Amino acid sequence: MKKYALIPLLFLISLSARASFAQAARAYATIKEVKITALSNGLQISVGADGILQTSNINQNGLKMQVLFPSARNGTGKNFFNVNQYPVSFIQLSTPPGATGGLGVLMQISNLVSTNATLAPTPDGTGVLWTIQSDRTVETRAAGTSQATTNDANPDTSTLVEWDGKLLSLRAVRADIHTLMGAIARKTGVAVAVDDAVDRKISLSLKNVAPEDAIRAISTAYGLAFSQISGIYMLSEGVPTDLATYHLSATQSYRMQNTQAQTASGLLPNFLYSYVKVNPEQNAVVVTAPSQMLAKIGADLKKVDVPSPQISVEAIAVELSDATTRDLGLTFGSPTATSFSSVDPGGGRITYSTIGTLPRLFNFNLRALESKGKARVRARPQMAVVNGRTANIFIGAQRFILTQVNQFGQTQTRIQSVDVGVKLNVTPLTGGNGEITTRLAPQVSNITELDAQTGLPVLSTRGAETTVRVKDGETIVIGGLTLSQEESTRGKIPFLGDLPLVGGLFRSRKNSTVRTELVIFVTPRILPQSPATPATTPAR
Repeated sequence: MKKYALIPLLFLISLSARASFAQAARAYATIKEVKITALSNGLQISVGADGILQTSNINQNGLKMQVLFPSARNGTGKNFFNVNQYPVSFIQLSTPPGATGGLGVLMQISNLVSTNATLAPTPDGTGVLWTIQSDRTVETRAAGTSQATTNDANPDTSTLVEWDGKLLSLRAVRADIHTLMGAIARKTGVAVAVDDAVDRKISLSLKNVAPEDAIRAISTAYGLAFSQISGIYMLSEGVPTDLATYHLSATQSYRMQNTQAQTASGLLPNFLYSYVKVNPEQNAVVVTAPSQMLAKIGADLKKVDVPSPQISVEAIAVELSDATTRDLGLTFGSPTATSFSSVDPGGGRITYSTIGTLPRLFNFNLRALESKGKARVRARPQMAVVNGRTANIFIGAQRFILTQVNQFGQTQTRIQSVDVGVKLNVTPLTGGNGEITTRLAPQVSNITELDAQTGLPVLSTRGAETTVRVKDGETIVIGGLTLSQEESTRGKIPFLGDLPLVGGLFRSRKNSTVRTELVIFVTPRILPQSPATPATTPAR
């Protein structure tokens, strides 16, 4: 009898051991808090738990960042954290799809702009710390508080509400909005409901206004959503975080005509970032805010979305001999102090001067120098560029040169393609005062010789860079880009030049040195604006 009684006892012990093992295998940590700390150049988000917090599936950059805590449960009592501090919009905790027994927490951070972050565990392993970078420095304040509550250390508050039966007068100094609205409701008999999530300290003074105008003025001044439903004035947070506040807000899309939507949104005040999103596909700024704020934000976007001036850039690249340089200075020079004076090609000096507007005979004299073989026009491009952008001009061809690269302690030889010819980068900028600040970066490259062993060309490059300011239509002259080339020419009489001993009598060799200077004339002109069109158009 005892033998048979041991069988169910052992079976029960086995089941108990398996249950204990399964319980140990399913051990988890409970997330107790999510804390947001504002920095001058970003945010820190700390997650704390009562046990070891494991992480996986980490994404640390972009508009949405996430981390999975596979062996954790959410014990904060909240699934949504409204941050509303640049560059973070909100934080959401959810149970990932396929979680067994509800075990696992997916933390997602939604950003206002694409950004980068770092995720590091705490020293004891019971938490993690997000450090989110910002592209601009903003004023820091505690997460979830309004700017009106940053001086809570000062307890001095006062509220005065007067009602004559028709008009309302009030004076408030750091008054709690719930207390203030309660006083207005008691005095006037108007029904006012303020959402519990609203936390504002009101400071303002109004005299002889209607109750509705007073309530509307308070909601507009402090960014609250305002509506009237069944005779009750409703006030809630302007940034929708749930269906109730979303119902009292409105959404409008403003398409930018002349500015990048990302740039336009960045020009708005910092506190508006939580209301603003960017739609890059439509180049639009999407605003979700109380209705009374939309018109103001749209007007501000219209002010920043203005067309940029366009500037015409005309360039003439002329290659001259050393003697011709002096002729150029005498022919096109001016007795004024700002005239272009010739330079010595052998000196290697680079000069920048303005000569006002080009003389009428400039093109005629230039063609005369070309006909004599003393000048050669390498390029004469003309193009338009938006204010502050760079116009890139290249006239030439692509060749190949031999380069040596030191890699892993060994020297390797490679063939690399290069552009041979004239390059000119011009960046003009005007502030609308009839003057143009121009950044110039000319470069000219020539093939000086062929490598005796490889047959590949050897490249010689001349370049310079400067920034000058001229009046609209004035010409900038760049000189001193000199090059000295030695040429060797050999000739012989067929058959006789190949005879031994006496063949040298029938061969000839001529060495010559050619010195040239590249002179570039750049003339920027402000193009007239086309008829203005509406800068900011709501998307339909």
